[in-house]
Amino acid sequence: MSGTFRPVTIDDSPHLLEKSYRLRYQAYCLERRFLNAEDFPNQLEFDAFDGDSIHVGVLDADSELVGTARIVKPNSAGLPFLLHCTLFPHETAFAQPGNTVVEVSRVCINRRYTRRRSDVFFDAPEPAESDGHAIPVHDRRRERDDVFVTLVKALYQATKRLGATHWIVAIEKSLRRRIARYGLPFQLAGPEVDYYGCVAPYIMSLAELDQVIQGHQFASLDSFPVGLEPALCYSAP
Repeated sequence: MSGTFRPVTIDDSPHLLEKSYRLRYQAYCLERRFLNAEDFPNQLEFDAFDGDSIHVGVLDADSELVGTARIVKPNSAGLPFLLHCTLFPHETAFAQPGNTVVEVSRVCINRRYTRRRSDVFFDAPEPAESDGHAIPVHDRRRERDDVFVTLVKALYQATKRLGATHWIVAIEKSLRRRIARYGLPFQLAGPEVDYYGCVAPYIMSLAELDQVIQGHQFASLDSFPVGLEPALCYSAP
């Protein structure tokens, strides 16, 4: 993973948190039009679940926020996906003693680092280039991968520190296939529904992800334990 980008937790930075909400507004209200822009006159997209969330991001070499996501913790209102999705009867991760399932949502990457509108998770509109020069295709592809992997690393480390055991996400089937190429072992957990498009819930065990990391089959995941407290790692990188 390139050293150009670094993972951060942004809840203690009002400045970065505002940038996160603004990036979400661009992605969800203007670009994807999942949410009504008129409901957010200050151009900051947030909802009632943000108060029960950990927010993470990716900073570039200029300390600009180029990616963001949130981890919604278990709370009295439930998880956001349950407002629209259901789980298969045989899905027992929520019921198993000792399990803590969190939802990964509001994943946004600046469109400068994505290939197309439907690229990994969601993206935001293209920013203006300050120097007027286009980024070469091969550099754009590398940076796109670096931003996404760095964002997943931020999610992984924040979830480990929280003590959660599983992620759940609501995504399109095509996106599930795409993120599988990065080695993330998500499994289908419920039927498809019309929720921000045709999506389904997918669940992933952090223990299974640890096994993938330890197996060194996906080089992009090798850095995930770097910077994490040793007690939270299954093995040293």
